[in-house]
Amino acid sequence: MKWVILLAAATAFAKTPSTPPPAQPEWDADLFKRDEQVFSSHLEFLYWTVQEGGLDYAIKMRGPASSSGSNNYAQGKFENSTYNIDPGFRVAMSYFRASRLWEMWGMYTRLTSYGHSNAGKPTPSTEFITGTWPQILTADLAGAETSLHLNYNVADLLVDRYFNPNPHLRLRLIAGLTGAWMDQNWTIRYFDSVPNTTMVRSRWSYGGAGLRFGLMADWYWMANIYVTGRATFAALTGHYRNRTKQTSSQSVGGSNPAIPLRNGDYTDTRIATNVQVLIGPSYQKSFCHTRMEFFVGYELTGWVNLQEIYRSTSGTASASKETLINSSLLSLQGLTARLTFDY
Repeated sequence: MKWVILLAAATAFAKTPSTPPPAQPEWDADLFKRDEQVFSSHLEFLYWTVQEGGLDYAIKMRGPASSSGSNNYAQGKFENSTYNIDPGFRVAMSYFRASRLWEMWGMYTRLTSYGHSNAGKPTPSTEFITGTWPQILTADLAGAETSLHLNYNVADLLVDRYFNPNPHLRLRLIAGLTGAWMDQNWTIRYFDSVPNTTMVRSRWSYGGAGLRFGLMADWYWMANIYVTGRATFAALTGHYRNRTKQTSSQSVGGSNPAIPLRNGDYTDTRIATNVQVLIGPSYQKSFCHTRMEFFVGYELTGWVNLQEIYRSTSGTASASKETLINSSLLSLQGLTARLTFDY
């Protein structure tokens, strides 16, 4: 009986074993908040330059010609029209469906870029500046100048599939619709010492729509610093128009200055392709109810089958005029800075 009483007392005063506390999640278990359904706003500042070929407008001699009385070919340095570095912007909204791991994007990119170039006659009397377009002036050129303007717009409606191969890497396969409308104006002015002038105006425009697909990636390194990149490819079909007009302020060979010496208008439906590459560091940090990202990187985008300059041979009104086309890549590149907030 004594042992029964002692056992009952020991049982009554024994401590009930406590439940162990739940294990704390790893610090990097959810760097990207993949389990939260969010809307995101993205605002990007672009500081880009535009580069193209086929924009030569004059040749500036660096030495005397082999013969002053017979025909010579191009001698000297080609003068090309170039663009400045200009600001632009990109705005986007996205929605992440956490349970399904897909995301929808709406994005718009806008850039207006300008350029101005000029060249004058060399000092030696045996050296000249000559046009790569017909000068249509009776006196030698005193100089040439050009101006450029590009109006650039791209809109995207995209969907991506979200993957986490490991806690430090986020991959998003992206695909969807894209549209672009852009136009370029190129003006050349040749002038002599009077000054009489010849003006050349070349303009092309394009509007099209198509498909875009690619890959976006975020790779965590340390202390909220990531490497962020995006690469996409797009193919669009649309309407292309290219117009070239040339006038002169004086009559040469019986021409009427009131009527353009050149006035061509070319249109077609064509496919244009676009490649976009973007990479750089980003600072990303998660808070209780939101997430923030700040990215600064280099972006390069190229367009094929758009930049064309139409020249032609000359002849009488009824004679044939052969088309001479200079074509090149249209590329845009420079700084891209983005601020993103989830909410």
